[in-house]
Amino acid sequence: MANSERNEKILKAIQAKTKRVTVSKKAARDSLVEEGIYTKKGKLRSEFGGSEPRKEVEAA
Repeated sequence: MANSERNEKILKAIQAKTKRVTVSKKAARDSLVEEGIYTKKGKLRSEFGGSEPRKEVEAA
């Protein structure tokens, strides 16, 4: 598969997901929760500018 074919498939997948999640406010919110941008309570995660303190990640 050539890069142009791969890129075309990726763009089509993005467009299809965008269509699915923009049909309603609920679908959009559910998608943002699924992607990890919002919490299940509807709060913006700290990694994306939310007010809750960030969890420290320990180095291995």
